Amino acid sequence: MSKRKKPQALTIALHEMRWLAFAAATGAFLLPMLLWISGRILLGSYENGGLIDLWLDFARELGQGGTSAWILLIAPYAFLQVGRLVWLLHQRLR
Repeated sequence: MSKRKKPQALTIALHEMRWLAFAAATGAFLLPMLLWISGRILLGSYENGGLIDLWLDFARELGQGGTSAWILLIAPYAFLQVGRLVWLLHQRLR
């Protein structure tokens, strides 16, 4: 039995989707947690409750189209793309 190779475009798309999923998970779970921890250290307790309450507020803001929540969600992928661009430019300018 021979395994069919995936077309290169499909392989690239799947690879990119994995990065997008990882970045979105980071923006949805890790960044709000880091925001809550740093806010707790610098500003005191979260007014609406604990970490779970912050996540619920974050999810509510996403659902309502809140700009700051969407920026937080998309930021890891944007930083990844900027890093890729810098790396590509560095490689081309060598």
